[in-house]
Amino acid sequence: MNRFLYLLAVATLAACGGGGSSGPSDCGVVGQNSYVYDELRDSYLWADFVADGADPADYASPSALLQDLKHSLDQTRFGGSYSYVADQAEFTSLLNEGEFTGLGVRLGFTDADELTALLVFSGSPAANAGLERGTRILRIDGQVPSSDPDQPNYFDSLLGADEAGVTVELEIQDPDAAQSRVVSVTKAVVTIDSVQNAQVFETPGGMTVGYLLFTNFFTEISRDALRDAFSDFSAAGVDELIVDLRYNGGGSVRTSTVLGSLIAGGPVINSGNNEIFTDATANDDHPELGFIERFFDETQALDLGRVVVIGTQSTASASELVINGLEPFLDVVLVGSTTFGKPVGQHPMDFCDKTLVAVTFQTLNADGQGDYFDGIAPDCVADDDWSEPLSLDANAGNEASIQTALDVITTGQCPAVTKRGSSSRSEYLSGVRGLIGAH
Repeated sequence: MNRFLYLLAVATLAACGGGGSSGPSDCGVVGQNSYVYDELRDSYLWADFVADGADPADYASPSALLQDLKHSLDQTRFGGSYSYVADQAEFTSLLNEGEFTGLGVRLGFTDADELTALLVFSGSPAANAGLERGTRILRIDGQVPSSDPDQPNYFDSLLGADEAGVTVELEIQDPDAAQSRVVSVTKAVVTIDSVQNAQVFETPGGMTVGYLLFTNFFTEISRDALRDAFSDFSAAGVDELIVDLRYNGGGSVRTSTVLGSLIAGGPVINSGNNEIFTDATANDDHPELGFIERFFDETQALDLGRVVVIGTQSTASASELVINGLEPFLDVVLVGSTTFGKPVGQHPMDFCDKTLVAVTFQTLNADGQGDYFDGIAPDCVADDDWSEPLSLDANAGNEASIQTALDVITTGQCPAVTKRGSSSRSEYLSGVRGLIGAH
C-alpha cells in the first residue's frame, strides 16, 4: 500500500513525500525498532512529545517501542492505543478485500459474564455452524469462557490462533432454545459484506424510512456497496434514514466521505459552496500530511434534513467522522450510547512485513469542531438489545435502539421511556481487530 493511505482508520490519498522513509534496510528487530522510532520522532502527530534519545535496542519489538513512547493522548478510554503495528498482509487484505481469517462472529459479555454472539457475518464458519445474534457460547473446548484477560480461560485465548484450519468446539445455546448443543467450527477466510442490511419501509404516517446496517469502512468494496444501497433508497423515495453504526470501528476516510455525501450530498453539492466534510491537520513539520475532504457529487445522494445514527462505544473513527462531518449541514440525532472517541487518524506505513499505523493527523468538521476524545454523547439514550435482530419491522417491537430511532422519526423527539434490552457490554478490540470488529 502507498504510505499515504490515511486511516480514520484509512483512506486512499494519491500523494507522496513527507514524514519518514520507505522502510528500514535492516529488518532485524533493532532495524525495525529504529524505523518506528524515527517515524514517531518525525511524522507522528505528537512527535515533539516523543522521548529524545531512546535506544531502539532496548525494546523487544516495534510494538513494544511504540506503546512505551506514545503520547498520553494516544490512549483510548478503554485502555488501548490509537496507534499500533499490524501484520502487513492481514492489514492490506482487510482494507482492500474485506477479508480476514477467523470464525466470523462479533462477541460480547453480558453483565452476568455470559459470552454472546452480537453479529454473525453471512457465509462465515460461525454462520454455517448456526450461530446467530443472541446465541450464547457456554463453553469453548470444554471450558467456560471468561472476560478477564488475566485468567487462563480468557475467551480470546480459548479461541486459538487466527489461522485457517484452527478448529474450536463450542457448546452453544440458541436464542429461546431450552437445551444447548455442541458444534465444531473451523476458522477460515471470511469476506465481510460491510452493508449487512438495507431496508425500506413505510410508516403508518406515510413516511418512507430507510435502514442501513453498516459495519466496516473498507475501500472500493464498501463504497460500491453503499452506492448500491443508496440507489435503492433513492429509487424508493426515502425521506428519513436510520444509519446503524453500532459495531463499526472505522476504516477509510474516503469511504466516510462517500457515506456523508450520500446522506447529505444532494443539498450540500447543490449549494455550490464546495463544502468541507473534514479538515485534517498534521504536525507542524509535515503539513502535507494534512488534507481536506469535500463532499462528493454522488448521483445516488438523498435530500435529507435529518439523519438518525445508532452508535455505541464500538462506534469509532470513520464512523464518528460521519457524525461530526454532517453536524454543520443537517440535523444529526445520535441514538444509543457514547461513542468510542477517536478524532484522529493514521497514514499507514509499510516496513518489512509489517505496517505502522501511528496517529498522524486530527480531523475537524467545517465548523472547526473535532475534540471528542471522550466520545460523542447520544441525543437519545438506548440499549443495544442483543436479544433482538438488527432489522426493522414497522409493525412490531424492534430492537431497543432501532425502535428509539424510529420513535424519533415518527414523533420528532426521544421517547419518554426507551425499550430496555438486557444489560451487557461489548468487548474492546484493539489494532486491526478493532477494524474487523469480530473474531
